Amino acid sequence: MARPLEFEYEEVLNNAMQLFWRKGYATASIKDLTEVTKLQPGSLYGTFKNKRNLFLQSLDFYFINLYESIHRILHSDNAPLERIKDFFDYFISQSEKDNDRKSCLLVNTLLEIPVDDKEINKQVRDMFLKVENEFSKVLIEARDKGDLDKKADPQSLAKMLMSGIFGLQVYNRMQPDQQGLKKIIQNLLSTLTKQ
Repeated sequence: MARPLEFEYEEVLNNAMQLFWRKGYATASIKDLTEVTKLQPGSLYGTFKNKRNLFLQSLDFYFINLYESIHRILHSDNAPLERIKDFFDYFISQSEKDNDRKSCLLVNTLLEIPVDDKEINKQVRDMFLKVENEFSKVLIEARDKGDLDKKADPQSLAKMLMSGIFGLQVYNRMQPDQQGLKKIIQNLLSTLTKQ
């Protein structure tokens, strides 16, 4: 008996996502995609229409899983600034598991896709803004509890954290030692305690 379509669909999306993550959008060929998804070209096109649409859906699939993890960490029962530290601990643990140095699919996409590709860039930008908004909520909570100076601007601090994350993702591709990454994160987080 065949498995329900949605399980096969998720498996196909996951395999395509892993390929795009490893090779990038431009370099991943239809032949590569048919191999990793185990779909014939006709089935691949019948389901996803084209490579671009498969890529966009792969980005969504990646982000849904990423966002669930981020939301869980940033909205735990820990103190607000501790939750932000927990996120960066999670970043370190993920980078330690990333033997291929794939970094973040969203950051990789921003670096690969031309700026005039409005559709893909808007999709990635909206995803990052959603994460930035979660950081902002936690920082507002920290300010309201007195963990940040009352004059601190949570939105600006959230943007600073996001720019730190972008930089860390790119830096991580150079295969730095984990102690180096931890020191960068420590310096980044120290700016929050100085507010």
